[in-house]
Amino acid sequence: MGAKLQVVKGLAPQTTDSLLTYCLKVAALSLVANLALSGAAQLAAHALGLPGSIADRSLTWAEILGTLLLAPLVESVLLRVACALVRSGTRAVWLPSLFIGVIAGLAHGALDGLRFFGPMASFTIFAWAWLRWHDARRAHGFMVLLLPHVLHNAVPIGVLASAGPV
Repeated sequence: MGAKLQVVKGLAPQTTDSLLTYCLKVAALSLVANLALSGAAQLAAHALGLPGSIADRSLTWAEILGTLLLAPLVESVLLRVACALVRSGTRAVWLPSLFIGVIAGLAHGALDGLRFFGPMASFTIFAWAWLRWHDARRAHGFMVLLLPHVLHNAVPIGVLASAGPV
C-alpha cells in the first residue's frame, strides 16, 4: 500500500515541480476530474431519460482557435481576478477554489445544465493549482492558469476534430 501511495503522490502537482511539470500534472488532473463528473452527469441524465449534451458535430477553424486560444486566455484572466478577490478574505485554498469552480460551472452550464459539472471540476482544480503556486511564491503564476487550460481544451478539440472534417 505504501508504494501505491508514493506513486499517487508522485503524480500529484507539487509546488516544487518545474513550471512545465506542474502545468502538465494540473492539466491531467483537471481532465480526469472533468471527465469523471461530466461522465457521471451524462450517465445520470441517460438513466433518467433526459437528453445528453455530447457534441456530435464538426468544428470550424474559428471554434477550434477560440477554444484553444481565446477562451483559455480570457477565462484565465477572469480566473486570476477571481482568485485574487476570494483570496483577499482568507488564506484557505480548497474552499475558495470550490467557490470559483461553482461560479465557472454555472457560467458554462447556463445554456446546458449538464455542462455545469465538467467545468466546475476543472476550474476548481485550476484555482487550487494557482493558489498553491502563488502561496509558494513561485514565478510565472499566470502560466499555471493558462497552460493547463489550453492543454485541457486541446483534448476534446482533438477528439472532435479527429471525428470528422474541420
